[in-house]
Amino acid sequence: MKETDSRKNLSLQERIIKNYPLLSRKEKKIADYLSQNLRTAFALSTDQLAKNTGISSATIVRFAQHLGFSGFQQLRSQMMDEVKEEMMPEDRFKLLTPNGNQISTVIKIAEQEVENINKTLHHLQQETLKKFIDSLRKGRCVYTIGIGVSSLLARLTAYLLNQAGVTTHVCLKEEHSFLEKLVLLTKKDVILGFSFPPYSKETVEAMKFCFERGMTCLSITDRTTAPIAQWSHGYLLAQTKNLMFTNSLGAVLMIINAIATELALINKNKVVANIDLINKLLEGEFLG
Repeated sequence: MKETDSRKNLSLQERIIKNYPLLSRKEKKIADYLSQNLRTAFALSTDQLAKNTGISSATIVRFAQHLGFSGFQQLRSQMMDEVKEEMMPEDRFKLLTPNGNQISTVIKIAEQEVENINKTLHHLQQETLKKFIDSLRKGRCVYTIGIGVSSLLARLTAYLLNQAGVTTHVCLKEEHSFLEKLVLLTKKDVILGFSFPPYSKETVEAMKFCFERGMTCLSITDRTTAPIAQWSHGYLLAQTKNLMFTNSLGAVLMIINAIATELALINKNKVVANIDLINKLLEGEFLG
C-alpha cells in the first residue's frame, strides 16, 4: 500500500493513534514499542525490531503498510526525519556522511530549499504581509539590523529597499554598538531586524530598546517563539532548515525580494525616475 496524500502530513505518532483500533494484537505490540521508543527505534533494522518485540519481520512490514507506508524502510525514514527535526543543527550535521557524489548533494540542497520555500509560503498570510509592507512604507526611514549571517541579510535588504524607493540604512555593529546608533532614532523611524538560530542577544536587546521607545519594530525570523518576535509589531516567518548546521537563506531571500518588488511597484514612478537619473550619472561606468 502506497502512502496516500491525506496521510503525508501526519506524524508517525498520529498515524499510530489513527490506525490503532484497526491493528491486530501483534501489530499493536509493535505500535506500543515504537511509541515508547521513537527517539531510538529509527536506528533499528527490521530484524532488530523483530528481536526487540518478539514479532516476525513479515508482521512488521504489514504493520508499516497498514499505517500507509510502502514498507518498513519508509516508516523508518519518517522516524529518522522526525528525530532529526528535534535535534540541534550541529547534531543533525553529525549524522551526515559523505557519499562522493557532488551532484547528489546539489540535488539534496535544492530539494531542501524548495521545501523551505513551500513551507514558508504555506504559512504566509496575505493580511500579515500587507501590514508589514505598509509599515515599511509609512516610516520616515527604515533601519535594518542583524548579526552574523543576518548582517548580510540586513545589508541586502537595505540595498533592495533603497532601489524600491524606500529610504533605508543598514545598522551594523562596527565601531558602535546597535544601541549607540539607535538612540538617535525617533518614533517616525522603522526598525527591521533579522534573527535566526542561534539568536543574537544584542539584536533582541536592540529591538526591545526600540520597541519600548515606541518605534515601529518589524522582524523576519524562523518561528513565532523566536526571542525577537515579542518585541516586534509585525513579523514574517521563513523556514531555514539546512543540511549544514547553518541557516539556509533561500526562503528568507524570497521574502526580501518579494517585499522589495511590491514596494517598487507601489513606488513605480519614483523608482523609474531614480533609475533614469542614476543611469545618466553612471553612463560609461559599467561594461554592458
